[in-house]
Amino acid sequence: MRILRINSWDGPGTGGAEGYLRSVMDELESRGHPNLLVNLTDVRPTAPVPDERYLPMVPMTAAKARMRQDLGELPRVSAFLEETVRSFRPDLVQLHHFEAAFTTVGRFLRQLGVPLVVTAHDAWLVCPIGTLVRPGTVICEGGIRWRCQFTGCAVGRGLPYSLWQKRLFDAWVAPKVRAYLCPSRSLMDYLDRHRYRPAVHLPSFAQIPLQVQQGSAPYPRGAAHIGWIGRLESYKGVEDLLRAFVRVRSQYPDAILDIAGDGSARPALASLSEQLGLGPAVKWLGRVRGPEKEAFFAGVKVLAVPSSQYENFPLVALEALARGRPVVGTAIGGIPEIVEDGRNGRIVPIQDPAALAEGLLDVLKDPARGEAWGATGRRKVLQ
Repeated sequence: MRILRINSWDGPGTGGAEGYLRSVMDELESRGHPNLLVNLTDVRPTAPVPDERYLPMVPMTAAKARMRQDLGELPRVSAFLEETVRSFRPDLVQLHHFEAAFTTVGRFLRQLGVPLVVTAHDAWLVCPIGTLVRPGTVICEGGIRWRCQFTGCAVGRGLPYSLWQKRLFDAWVAPKVRAYLCPSRSLMDYLDRHRYRPAVHLPSFAQIPLQVQQGSAPYPRGAAHIGWIGRLESYKGVEDLLRAFVRVRSQYPDAILDIAGDGSARPALASLSEQLGLGPAVKWLGRVRGPEKEAFFAGVKVLAVPSSQYENFPLVALEALARGRPVVGTAIGGIPEIVEDGRNGRIVPIQDPAALAEGLLDVLKDPARGEAWGATGRRKVLQ
């Protein structure tokens, strides 16, 4: 089967979803299914692969130009997609995101004579801002409607834009969709509840290096290192983690917080860290890959996944568990599907630094428990 995968995305760079796209490409190829990834994005892929094409989009920072791009008809995008279909001759099209140039993409998919499936990486189909969290840390039931203007959510003037985007998707794309593939049961339930059907639970997989699978995962001794890894964006909850770390340091003055990753929120977070007096206790490692990534996991006693807004299925939690590290995560999205409270980590409320600190301390205060939780998590992931 020949699979054309379209990624219409407006993200700030390569993150978990984008890394997952490439992982799936390799897996499909190994099983004899040629596939081609088409990126309609405002950021050029950092490490494009041979079976990948890229058409640059207007960045989100250029708001007026981006709106004209998304709401208008773009002949260059249509021609690019049509030529790709002619040359590649797919048996199946898989849509990842519906953001950049969505009017043109939607019209193209409406006229497409090839089966279509959608991989739902986030909550964009059921929330205009993708957070699914109302003010007061209330988990929302979802739905993109005019009432969102009156919930206190930060939809701003973007709500009419989101409503139009949803209308085009529902009218042009949804009737063509054979299935919505959902990495988490949480998102599957959301989509099914809002009549995006059939919604199918298809868990993501983390590519665990063979040496990790076959090797041992000794639990670290010595200083209390807490880890965080990912893309530094506001919804990842790193602000809450920094505030929680202040509480941790009151009991463990030598504790270290290792932050691996980069993103648009890094300057503000680094400033907050200084304001909180954390100084050198927070290590800003930047992006880590390969041996650096393995060294990061080897050194931490617990990984924090403190997402403050909807998180579909964070692969970093699986990666940590595979290496025998317990995880403290927040009770939102697919995180509780990975982290079993009291078995391989702790689940705490969102946007609650005090509860997050307690969860981290539960691991640090009892190294034997942390090691046991890590071992349980490793067995779960590798079985």
